[in-house]
Amino acid sequence: MTFILVTNLIEMTSTFHTNLNPILILSKSFGLIDIKYTVEPSGLLDRNLNSTFYAVQEIIRMIVLLICTFLYFNSFDSDVHLLQMINIIRFWFVIIAARISAIQIIKFINGIIEFDSKIKPLLENLLISQHSWKNKYWNMIFILLFIYFLGVKLLFLYFKSGKIKNVVSLLHYVLFSLPFVMDYAVIITSCFFLQNMCIRFQTLNDIWKCIPIDLINVSGQWTHNEIVNVMENTRLLHSELCELLKMFSLGYGSLLLGFFSFSYINILLSIYFIINSYDITSSNYSKSVIELILSLMIHVQIVTFLMSIIIFVSLIDEKVIQWVIHPIIIILSVRLKIISYLRLYQISNLHLDIKRQIKMFMNQILACDSDKISAFGLFDINLNLVTSVSTHFSHIVLQIIQIIILVLLISGIVTLIQMKNHPIILKINNDTRYFFKKVLRFGPNFSI
Repeated sequence: MTFILVTNLIEMTSTFHTNLNPILILSKSFGLIDIKYTVEPSGLLDRNLNSTFYAVQEIIRMIVLLICTFLYFNSFDSDVHLLQMINIIRFWFVIIAARISAIQIIKFINGIIEFDSKIKPLLENLLISQHSWKNKYWNMIFILLFIYFLGVKLLFLYFKSGKIKNVVSLLHYVLFSLPFVMDYAVIITSCFFLQNMCIRFQTLNDIWKCIPIDLINVSGQWTHNEIVNVMENTRLLHSELCELLKMFSLGYGSLLLGFFSFSYINILLSIYFIINSYDITSSNYSKSVIELILSLMIHVQIVTFLMSIIIFVSLIDEKVIQWVIHPIIIILSVRLKIISYLRLYQISNLHLDIKRQIKMFMNQILACDSDKISAFGLFDINLNLVTSVSTHFSHIVLQIIQIIILVLLISGIVTLIQMKNHPIILKINNDTRYFFKKVLRFGPNFSI
Protein backbone atom coordinates (compact mmCIF):
# COMPACT_ATOMS: atom_id res chain seq x y z
CA MET A 1 0.00 0.00 0.00
CA THR A 2 1.03 3.56 -0.67
CA PHE A 3 0.09 6.25 1.77
CA ILE A 4 -0.31 9.79 0.53
CA LEU A 5 0.76 12.01 3.35
CA VAL A 6 1.34 15.65 3.95
CA THR A 7 2.36 16.72 7.41
CA ASN A 8 3.36 19.84 9.21
CA LEU A 9 5.72 18.11 11.62
CA ILE A 10 8.76 20.10 10.55
CA GLU A 11 6.71 23.25 10.86
CA MET A 12 5.49 22.11 14.28
CA THR A 13 9.05 21.53 15.52
CA SER A 14 10.19 24.83 14.03
CA THR A 15 7.23 26.60 15.64
CA PHE A 16 8.04 25.03 19.00
CA HIS A 17 11.65 26.20 18.80
CA THR A 18 10.57 29.69 17.73
CA ASN A 19 8.05 30.01 20.56
CA LEU A 20 10.52 28.46 22.99
CA ASN A 21 13.03 31.30 22.57
CA PRO A 22 11.05 33.98 24.47
CA ILE A 23 10.17 31.37 27.11
CA LEU A 24 13.87 30.63 27.63
CA ILE A 25 14.73 34.34 27.72
CA LEU A 26 12.03 34.96 30.32
CA SER A 27 13.13 31.98 32.43
CA LYS A 28 16.82 32.87 32.24
CA SER A 29 16.20 36.52 33.09
CA PHE A 30 14.75 35.65 36.50
CA GLY A 31 16.92 32.67 37.33
CA LEU A 32 14.45 29.87 36.58
CA ILE A 33 16.88 28.29 34.10
CA ASP A 34 20.67 28.42 34.09
CA ILE A 35 21.99 30.78 31.40
CA LYS A 36 24.54 28.13 30.40
CA TYR A 37 21.75 26.03 28.83
CA THR A 38 21.75 26.81 25.11
CA VAL A 39 20.14 25.30 22.01
CA GLU A 40 22.60 22.98 20.28
CA PRO A 41 22.67 22.40 16.47
CA SER A 42 20.70 19.20 17.13
CA GLY A 43 17.89 21.36 18.49
CA LEU A 44 18.27 20.06 22.05
CA LEU A 45 19.10 22.13 25.11
CA ASP A 46 22.50 21.40 26.60
CA ARG A 47 24.62 22.97 29.30
CA ASN A 48 27.59 24.74 27.75
CA LEU A 49 30.42 24.18 30.23
CA ASN A 50 33.20 25.27 27.87
CA SER A 51 32.12 28.90 27.49
CA THR A 52 33.21 31.34 30.19
CA PHE A 53 30.86 33.95 28.69
CA TYR A 54 27.73 32.11 29.83
CA ALA A 55 29.30 31.32 33.20
CA VAL A 56 30.07 35.01 33.78
CA GLN A 57 26.53 35.96 32.74
CA GLU A 58 25.09 33.44 35.20
CA ILE A 59 27.25 34.74 38.05
CA ILE A 60 26.41 38.38 37.26
CA ARG A 61 22.68 37.62 37.07
CA MET A 62 22.66 35.89 40.46
CA ILE A 63 24.81 38.61 42.04
CA VAL A 64 22.42 41.30 40.78
CA LEU A 65 19.40 39.45 42.19
CA LEU A 66 21.17 38.90 45.52
CA ILE A 67 22.21 42.56 45.74
CA CYS A 68 18.66 43.70 44.95
CA THR A 69 17.34 41.40 47.66
CA PHE A 70 19.92 42.58 50.19
CA LEU A 71 19.22 46.25 49.48
CA TYR A 72 15.47 45.66 49.69
CA PHE A 73 15.97 43.80 52.98
CA ASN A 74 17.89 46.77 54.42
CA SER A 75 15.95 49.54 52.71
CA PHE A 76 13.80 50.41 55.75
CA ASP A 77 16.43 51.33 58.33
CA SER A 78 17.36 48.30 60.41
CA ASP A 79 13.80 47.04 60.86
CA VAL A 80 12.57 43.80 59.33
CA HIS A 81 8.88 43.68 58.43
CA LEU A 82 6.58 40.71 57.89
CA LEU A 83 5.42 41.75 54.42
CA GLN A 84 8.99 42.46 53.43
CA MET A 85 10.03 38.93 54.41
CA ILE A 86 7.04 37.35 52.62
CA ASN A 87 7.94 39.16 49.39
CA ILE A 88 11.58 38.04 49.61
CA ILE A 89 10.74 34.42 50.45
CA ARG A 90 8.14 34.31 47.67
CA PHE A 91 10.65 35.55 45.10
CA TRP A 92 13.47 33.20 46.05
CA PHE A 93 11.31 30.16 46.68
CA VAL A 94 10.34 30.06 43.00
CA ILE A 95 13.95 30.55 41.87
CA ILE A 96 15.35 27.88 44.20
CA ALA A 97 12.55 25.42 43.35
CA ALA A 98 13.21 25.94 39.64
CA ARG A 99 16.96 25.46 40.02
CA ILE A 100 16.48 22.28 42.06
CA SER A 101 14.18 20.96 39.33
CA ALA A 102 16.33 22.31 36.49
CA ILE A 103 17.41 18.88 35.25
CA GLN A 104 13.80 17.67 35.05
CA ILE A 105 12.71 20.85 33.26
CA ILE A 106 15.49 20.54 30.67
CA LYS A 107 14.74 16.82 30.21
CA PHE A 108 11.10 17.70 29.69
CA ILE A 109 11.90 20.28 27.00
CA ASN A 110 14.35 17.95 25.26
CA GLY A 111 11.80 15.17 25.54
CA ILE A 112 9.29 17.17 23.51
CA ILE A 113 11.91 17.84 20.84
CA GLU A 114 12.95 14.18 20.71
CA PHE A 115 9.32 13.10 20.55
CA ASP A 116 8.84 15.22 17.43
CA SER A 117 11.79 13.53 15.76
CA LYS A 118 10.45 10.06 16.66
CA ILE A 119 6.95 10.72 15.38
CA LYS A 120 8.24 12.17 12.12
CA PRO A 121 8.57 8.83 10.22
CA LEU A 122 5.03 7.87 11.20
CA LEU A 123 3.56 11.20 10.17
CA GLU A 124 5.38 11.10 6.85
CA ASN A 125 3.07 8.23 5.88
CA LEU A 126 -0.24 9.72 7.02
CA LEU A 127 -2.39 12.61 5.86
CA ILE A 128 -2.81 14.51 9.12
CA SER A 129 -3.45 18.15 9.81
CA GLN A 130 -1.17 19.06 12.70
CA HIS A 131 -2.80 21.33 15.27
CA SER A 132 -0.52 23.92 16.80
CA TRP A 133 -0.64 27.55 17.78
CA LYS A 134 1.07 29.83 15.33
CA ASN A 135 3.80 32.20 16.42
CA LYS A 136 1.45 35.16 16.23
CA TYR A 137 -0.85 33.70 18.91
CA TRP A 138 1.93 33.33 21.46
CA ASN A 139 3.45 36.66 20.45
CA MET A 140 0.07 38.27 21.01
CA ILE A 141 -0.20 36.67 24.46
CA PHE A 142 3.31 37.81 25.41
CA ILE A 143 2.70 41.37 24.20
CA LEU A 144 -0.70 41.73 25.89
CA LEU A 145 0.58 40.41 29.21
CA PHE A 146 3.61 42.70 29.03
CA ILE A 147 1.43 45.73 28.27
CA TYR A 148 -0.92 44.83 31.13
CA PHE A 149 1.99 44.31 33.55
CA LEU A 150 3.67 47.56 32.52
CA GLY A 151 0.40 49.50 32.70
CA VAL A 152 -0.45 48.30 36.20
CA LYS A 153 3.09 48.99 37.40
CA LEU A 154 2.93 52.53 36.02
CA LEU A 155 -0.43 53.13 37.72
CA PHE A 156 0.97 52.07 41.08
CA LEU A 157 4.11 54.09 40.37
CA TYR A 158 1.91 57.16 39.91
CA PHE A 159 0.44 56.66 43.38
CA LYS A 160 3.94 56.17 44.77
CA SER A 161 5.19 59.42 43.26
CA GLY A 162 8.33 60.64 44.92
CA LYS A 163 9.25 57.23 46.32
CA ILE A 164 11.04 55.83 43.25
CA LYS A 165 14.17 57.92 43.59
CA ASN A 166 16.84 55.77 41.95
CA VAL A 167 17.51 52.60 39.98
CA VAL A 168 17.74 50.49 43.14
CA SER A 169 14.30 51.55 44.38
CA LEU A 170 12.94 50.94 40.87
CA LEU A 171 14.31 47.37 40.93
CA HIS A 172 12.74 46.86 44.36
CA TYR A 173 9.44 48.04 42.97
CA VAL A 174 9.62 45.78 39.90
CA LEU A 175 10.73 42.62 41.73
CA PHE A 176 9.11 42.81 45.15
CA SER A 177 5.73 44.51 44.73
CA LEU A 178 2.41 43.71 43.10
CA PRO A 179 1.89 42.55 40.46
CA PHE A 180 4.75 40.10 40.99
CA VAL A 181 6.77 39.57 37.85
CA MET A 182 7.62 36.03 38.97
CA ASP A 183 3.91 35.10 38.81
CA TYR A 184 3.87 35.99 35.12
CA ALA A 185 6.97 33.87 34.49
CA VAL A 186 5.47 30.79 36.18
CA ILE A 187 2.06 31.12 34.51
CA ILE A 188 3.37 31.79 30.99
CA THR A 189 5.94 28.99 31.01
CA SER A 190 3.66 26.34 32.54
CA CYS A 191 0.76 27.10 30.18
CA PHE A 192 3.11 27.12 27.19
CA PHE A 193 4.49 23.66 27.92
CA LEU A 194 1.10 22.19 28.78
CA GLN A 195 -0.38 23.48 25.54
CA ASN A 196 2.45 21.89 23.57
CA MET A 197 1.89 18.60 25.37
CA CYS A 198 -1.77 18.77 24.48
CA ILE A 199 -1.27 19.15 20.73
CA ARG A 200 1.01 16.10 20.72
CA PHE A 201 -1.58 13.96 22.47
CA GLN A 202 -4.07 15.22 19.91
CA THR A 203 -1.68 14.20 17.12
CA LEU A 204 -1.65 10.62 18.42
CA ASN A 205 -5.44 10.59 18.47
CA ASP A 206 -5.44 11.81 14.87
CA ILE A 207 -3.04 9.02 13.93
CA TRP A 208 -5.27 6.43 15.57
CA LYS A 209 -8.29 7.69 13.63
CA CYS A 210 -6.44 6.90 10.39
CA ILE A 211 -6.42 3.18 11.22
CA PRO A 212 -9.34 1.20 9.68
CA ILE A 213 -12.31 1.20 12.05
CA ASP A 214 -12.56 -2.60 12.24
CA LEU A 215 -8.77 -3.07 12.37
CA ILE A 216 -8.91 -5.35 9.35
CA ASN A 217 -7.07 -5.29 6.04
CA VAL A 218 -8.28 -2.80 3.44
CA SER A 219 -7.38 -3.89 -0.06
CA GLY A 220 -4.95 -1.47 -1.67
CA GLN A 221 -4.72 0.72 1.43
CA TRP A 222 -3.92 -1.14 4.65
CA THR A 223 -2.16 -4.45 5.19
CA HIS A 224 -2.13 -6.41 8.44
CA ASN A 225 1.52 -5.58 9.14
CA GLU A 226 0.94 -1.88 8.55
CA ILE A 227 -1.98 -1.81 10.98
CA VAL A 228 0.04 -3.59 13.68
CA ASN A 229 3.03 -1.33 13.04
CA VAL A 230 0.99 1.89 13.40
CA MET A 231 -0.71 0.56 16.55
CA GLU A 232 2.61 -0.33 18.15
CA ASN A 233 4.25 2.99 17.26
CA THR A 234 1.26 4.90 18.59
CA ARG A 235 1.34 2.90 21.81
CA LEU A 236 5.05 3.57 22.35
CA LEU A 237 4.70 7.26 21.57
CA HIS A 238 1.71 7.50 23.91
CA SER A 239 3.81 5.97 26.67
CA GLU A 240 6.56 8.49 26.01
CA LEU A 241 4.13 11.40 26.30
CA CYS A 242 2.87 10.04 29.61
CA GLU A 243 6.47 9.96 30.85
CA LEU A 244 6.88 13.56 29.72
CA LEU A 245 3.81 14.50 31.74
CA LYS A 246 5.48 12.92 34.78
CA MET A 247 8.61 14.92 34.01
CA PHE A 248 6.55 18.10 33.91
CA SER A 249 5.15 17.21 37.33
CA LEU A 250 8.67 16.80 38.72
CA GLY A 251 9.92 20.00 37.10
CA TYR A 252 7.01 22.35 37.72
CA GLY A 253 5.26 20.77 40.72
CA SER A 254 7.30 22.65 43.32
CA LEU A 255 6.96 25.93 41.38
CA LEU A 256 3.18 25.54 41.34
CA LEU A 257 3.26 24.69 45.05
CA GLY A 258 5.02 27.97 45.81
CA PHE A 259 2.76 29.91 43.49
CA PHE A 260 -0.44 28.53 45.05
CA SER A 261 0.76 28.88 48.64
CA PHE A 262 2.15 32.40 48.48
CA SER A 263 -0.72 33.67 46.34
CA TYR A 264 -3.18 32.48 48.99
CA ILE A 265 -1.14 34.09 51.80
CA ASN A 266 -0.85 37.28 49.78
CA ILE A 267 -4.59 37.58 49.10
CA LEU A 268 -5.51 36.63 52.67
CA LEU A 269 -3.28 39.25 54.30
CA SER A 270 -4.11 41.92 51.74
CA ILE A 271 -7.88 41.66 52.19
CA TYR A 272 -7.47 41.51 55.97
CA PHE A 273 -5.41 44.70 56.06
CA ILE A 274 -7.86 46.40 53.70
CA ILE A 275 -10.76 45.55 56.03
CA ASN A 276 -8.83 46.32 59.19
CA SER A 277 -7.03 49.49 58.11
CA TYR A 278 -9.08 51.26 55.45
CA ASP A 279 -10.29 54.66 56.65
CA ILE A 280 -13.15 56.29 54.71
CA THR A 281 -12.60 59.53 56.67
CA SER A 282 -9.15 59.96 55.21
CA SER A 283 -8.35 63.47 53.99
CA ASN A 284 -7.10 61.95 50.75
CA TYR A 285 -10.25 59.89 50.27
CA SER A 286 -10.44 59.88 46.45
CA LYS A 287 -6.82 58.85 46.07
CA SER A 288 -7.23 56.12 48.66
CA VAL A 289 -10.32 54.78 46.89
CA ILE A 290 -8.51 54.60 43.55
CA GLU A 291 -5.58 52.85 45.18
CA LEU A 292 -7.97 50.45 46.89
CA ILE A 293 -9.60 49.63 43.55
CA LEU A 294 -6.20 49.01 41.98
CA SER A 295 -5.23 46.71 44.83
CA LEU A 296 -8.45 44.73 44.51
CA MET A 297 -7.91 44.52 40.75
CA ILE A 298 -4.48 42.99 41.32
CA HIS A 299 -5.93 40.42 43.69
CA VAL A 300 -8.54 39.51 41.10
CA GLN A 301 -5.61 38.98 38.73
CA ILE A 302 -3.95 36.67 41.26
CA VAL A 303 -7.15 34.62 41.55
CA THR A 304 -7.31 34.52 37.75
CA PHE A 305 -3.75 33.21 37.61
CA LEU A 306 -4.59 30.60 40.24
CA MET A 307 -7.57 29.41 38.25
CA SER A 308 -5.69 29.48 34.96
CA ILE A 309 -3.45 26.73 36.31
CA ILE A 310 -6.58 24.56 36.21
CA ILE A 311 -8.73 26.33 33.63
CA PHE A 312 -7.09 28.03 30.65
CA VAL A 313 -9.79 29.17 28.30
CA SER A 314 -9.22 29.97 24.67
CA LEU A 315 -11.30 29.60 21.57
CA ILE A 316 -9.83 29.02 18.12
CA ASP A 317 -11.53 28.43 14.81
CA GLU A 318 -12.91 24.90 14.66
CA LYS A 319 -10.79 24.19 11.60
CA VAL A 320 -7.77 24.34 13.86
CA ILE A 321 -8.92 23.12 17.27
CA GLN A 322 -11.38 24.29 19.87
CA TRP A 323 -10.17 24.65 23.42
CA VAL A 324 -12.74 25.04 26.16
CA ILE A 325 -10.76 24.03 29.20
CA HIS A 326 -7.26 24.30 30.62
CA PRO A 327 -4.37 22.36 29.01
CA ILE A 328 -4.09 20.08 32.07
CA ILE A 329 -7.70 19.01 31.56
CA ILE A 330 -7.27 18.87 27.79
CA ILE A 331 -4.18 16.68 28.10
CA LEU A 332 -5.91 14.10 30.29
CA SER A 333 -9.07 14.27 28.22
CA VAL A 334 -7.13 13.75 25.00
CA ARG A 335 -4.79 11.19 26.54
CA LEU A 336 -7.63 9.10 27.94
CA LYS A 337 -9.57 9.38 24.69
CA ILE A 338 -7.45 6.52 23.38
CA ILE A 339 -9.15 4.27 25.94
CA SER A 340 -12.54 4.99 24.42
CA TYR A 341 -11.18 3.93 21.03
CA LEU A 342 -9.74 0.70 22.43
CA ARG A 343 -12.94 -0.25 24.25
CA LEU A 344 -14.97 -0.10 21.03
CA TYR A 345 -13.18 -3.06 19.49
CA GLN A 346 -14.48 -6.62 19.75
CA ILE A 347 -11.21 -8.28 20.62
CA SER A 348 -12.50 -11.81 20.05
CA ASN A 349 -12.87 -11.14 16.32
CA LEU A 350 -9.41 -9.63 15.82
CA HIS A 351 -6.10 -11.11 14.75
CA LEU A 352 -3.78 -12.31 17.51
CA ASP A 353 -1.17 -9.58 16.86
CA ILE A 354 -3.80 -6.86 17.05
CA LYS A 355 -5.30 -8.38 20.20
CA ARG A 356 -1.87 -8.28 21.79
CA GLN A 357 -1.37 -4.62 20.88
CA ILE A 358 -4.77 -3.62 22.29
CA LYS A 359 -4.19 -5.50 25.55
CA MET A 360 -0.71 -4.02 25.93
CA PHE A 361 -2.07 -0.55 25.22
CA MET A 362 -4.86 -0.91 27.81
CA ASN A 363 -2.46 -2.22 30.45
CA GLN A 364 0.00 0.54 29.64
CA ILE A 365 -2.61 3.27 30.09
CA LEU A 366 -3.97 1.78 33.31
CA ALA A 367 -0.45 1.40 34.71
CA CYS A 368 0.61 4.89 33.71
CA ASP A 369 0.87 7.03 36.84
CA SER A 370 0.46 10.38 35.11
CA ASP A 371 -3.04 11.14 36.31
CA LYS A 372 -1.89 13.75 38.78
CA ILE A 373 0.48 16.67 39.04
CA SER A 374 2.47 16.53 42.25
CA ALA A 375 5.02 18.68 44.05
CA PHE A 376 7.21 15.94 45.50
CA GLY A 377 4.23 14.59 47.43
CA LEU A 378 3.40 17.91 49.10
CA PHE A 379 0.21 18.20 47.07
CA ASP A 380 -1.54 16.24 44.35
CA ILE A 381 -4.05 17.36 41.73
CA ASN A 382 -6.03 14.33 40.59
CA LEU A 383 -6.42 15.04 36.91
CA ASN A 384 -8.67 12.05 36.23
CA LEU A 385 -11.24 13.51 38.61
CA VAL A 386 -10.94 16.92 37.00
CA THR A 387 -11.22 15.39 33.53
CA SER A 388 -14.23 13.21 34.29
CA VAL A 389 -16.15 16.15 35.67
CA SER A 390 -14.98 18.91 33.38
CA THR A 391 -15.45 17.18 30.05
CA HIS A 392 -19.18 17.93 30.16
CA PHE A 393 -19.45 20.24 33.17
CA SER A 394 -16.45 22.56 32.88
CA HIS A 395 -18.54 25.54 34.00
CA ILE A 396 -19.50 23.64 37.17
CA VAL A 397 -15.82 22.93 37.88
CA LEU A 398 -15.08 26.62 37.44
CA GLN A 399 -17.80 27.55 39.94
CA ILE A 400 -16.61 24.91 42.42
CA ILE A 401 -13.04 26.26 42.25
CA GLN A 402 -14.30 29.80 42.78
CA ILE A 403 -16.36 28.70 45.78
CA ILE A 404 -13.44 26.79 47.32
CA ILE A 405 -11.10 29.78 46.97
CA LEU A 406 -13.77 32.10 48.37
CA VAL A 407 -14.49 29.81 51.34
CA LEU A 408 -10.79 29.50 52.16
CA LEU A 409 -10.33 33.27 51.99
CA ILE A 410 -13.42 34.06 54.06
CA SER A 411 -12.55 31.51 56.73
CA GLY A 412 -8.99 32.83 56.93
CA ILE A 413 -10.06 36.48 57.05
CA VAL A 414 -12.73 35.81 59.69
CA THR A 415 -10.16 33.99 61.81
CA LEU A 416 -7.74 36.92 61.57
CA ILE A 417 -10.48 39.44 62.43
CA GLN A 418 -11.53 37.38 65.45
CA MET A 419 -7.91 37.37 66.61
CA LYS A 420 -7.31 41.08 65.94
CA ASN A 421 -6.87 41.80 69.66
CA HIS A 422 -4.37 39.00 70.11
CA PRO A 423 -0.88 40.36 70.96
CA ILE A 424 0.70 38.72 67.90
CA ILE A 425 -1.95 40.10 65.51
CA LEU A 426 -1.69 43.54 67.11
CA LYS A 427 2.05 43.45 66.61
CA ILE A 428 1.59 42.44 62.96
CA ASN A 429 -0.94 45.27 62.43
CA ASN A 430 1.39 47.87 63.92
CA ASP A 431 4.33 46.49 61.96
CA THR A 432 2.32 46.63 58.74
CA ARG A 433 1.16 50.23 59.27
CA TYR A 434 4.72 51.25 60.07
CA PHE A 435 5.93 49.47 56.94
CA PHE A 436 3.37 51.21 54.72
CA LYS A 437 4.24 54.62 56.15
CA LYS A 438 7.83 54.02 55.16
CA VAL A 439 6.87 52.87 51.68
CA LEU A 440 4.41 55.64 50.89
CA ARG A 441 4.39 59.35 51.50
CA PHE A 442 0.62 59.33 51.99
CA GLY A 443 -1.07 56.96 54.45
CA PRO A 444 -1.17 53.17 54.17
CA ASN A 445 -0.89 51.27 50.93
CA PHE A 446 -3.19 48.27 50.79
CA SER A 447 -1.27 46.15 48.28
CA ILE A 448 1.21 43.67 49.62
